[in-house]
Amino acid sequence: MDETSSDTPENLSRLVEMLEEAVRTVDELDADPIVRRLLEAFRLMPIQDREVVVGAIEREVQARRLSRATEEATGQTMHPNPNARLYLRSHETAVPRSLLERDELMLAMLSAFRVTPILIVPEIHAEWMDGTRAALEHVEPETRTVVAQLLREVLAMVEEDVSTSPGDATAHASLHALEHEPAKAR
Repeated sequence: MDETSSDTPENLSRLVEMLEEAVRTVDELDADPIVRRLLEAFRLMPIQDREVVVGAIEREVQARRLSRATEEATGQTMHPNPNARLYLRSHETAVPRSLLERDELMLAMLSAFRVTPILIVPEIHAEWMDGTRAALEHVEPETRTVVAQLLREVLAMVEEDVSTSPGDATAHASLHALEHEPAKAR
């Protein structure tokens, strides 16, 4: 017997062990219905979408893990969004004005303002800076100009005395009504 054939039983034994481990792993994955659903969704996904979708999932998992580590300090938690979307709809037409009514805009801005304190947590702030820079790379110069103008206007509003701002009574009344409205009605 030559040297190669004397190693054959050992090599075959290792191969059998590897195959048995592979079968155990496949059985474990197949036994989990959530994993089966995830793999099926991934299989059905257009191939060109996979990199972006997996990247989005990875980012969200990283954000969730970071959130769990900072929950006590920030008092804010994250939870899975059952209505989350991985795909954006894009339209070539302008958004109808009726969709941008004052109260809807106010509620959207209020929600945004209320989550801003978490953005100064050092780990989150670094991610926010990176994400914001990346987002700005995807908008045209005209949009960047509009964003800059609106941010200057918001800064001026933040710095002015709220009690003397125009529409103060209306804004406070709307805010009061919205904050005291039952959660289900929102």
